[in-house]
Amino acid sequence: MNKGGLMYLGKGKFPPVKFFVSVIYSNPEDLQPATSAIRESMGDIGSESEPFPFDFTDYYASEMGSPLFRVFLPLARMGSADGIVPIKKTCLELETRFSLGNRRRVNLDPGYIDVYKLVLVSEKYMGHKIYLGEGICADMVLLLGKKKVTPFRWTFPDFKSGRYDEYILELRRTYLSKLKEAGFVPDD
Repeated sequence: MNKGGLMYLGKGKFPPVKFFVSVIYSNPEDLQPATSAIRESMGDIGSESEPFPFDFTDYYASEMGSPLFRVFLPLARMGSADGIVPIKKTCLELETRFSLGNRRRVNLDPGYIDVYKLVLVSEKYMGHKIYLGEGICADMVLLLGKKKVTPFRWTFPDFKSGRYDEYILELRRTYLSKLKEAGFVPDD
């Protein structure tokens, strides 16, 4: 049902979301083992993004080296939004497994898209984040529209730059197509 231009399914009913894992890395040789471990623990991966330069901050450089890159790995499966918490827990375990000493070789940032937004999850709490439980917070990073991605003032600079917009919009189109196949008819 369309209610005021928004998808409305009824009280307590929510469409499944499209999960992804974003991988930040320096050494390209670290990406393949991380991708394989994600596939092994979370299932098939869809059409991954090209490697994007991750150069809006040097936050990870002392730990991981530079230059840094970000790749998006969309999971083939969809699920309930609260399924992101165990995905984040698995990502934390994988980061530890691939670390050398106290230094991560990959930073795994899971998130999801739904009809209207892109959400990342984190162990870091800030005023705009929503606590989900088990030490994990949700961070709504982008609003998504048919042809437009809109950041918030708190959105990370790399997401705010528009660098990922084309990939994210294509991921959203694929997701909306899957929703329609599953019987959900989102208002796009």
